[in-house]
Amino acid sequence: MATYNFNVTGSRVTQSADIAAGESTVFSIANDLTVASYFTLETIQTNGQYDSNSKKNTSGSFTLGSGLSTLIQSDYIASVIVAPGGGDLTFVPAIAITGSTLYLRGTGA
Repeated sequence: MATYNFNVTGSRVTQSADIAAGESTVFSIANDLTVASYFTLETIQTNGQYDSNSKKNTSGSFTLGSGLSTLIQSDYIASVIVAPGGGDLTFVPAIAITGSTLYLRGTGA
C-alpha cells in the first residue's frame, strides 16, 4: 500500500508515481485551515475536455477516513470535503493509473 501526503492549500500537482489496478492507495490530506476545504483527484484532460481518449482514472472504490465527507465521483474526477485537521482517503483504482495522467488538487480557503 502506498501513501501520499497532500495539503489542501497545496497547488495542483501531478501524481508522483504509477498506481497499479487494485492497489490500495492512501492520500493523507492535511487541512491546516480553520474551515473545511476540498481535495480532488482529477484526470488530466485531453484537448481541454474529457473524451474517449481520457483515462478513467477515478473509477474504483473510495473509503473516507474521519475528517472527510461528501464524496463526489465520476470516472474522471473525485472530490471530498476535508474538515480542519484533515483525514485519509483510501482509493483502490479499477484500472492502472500512470502518474502523469492524474492531478492532485486542493482548493485552500
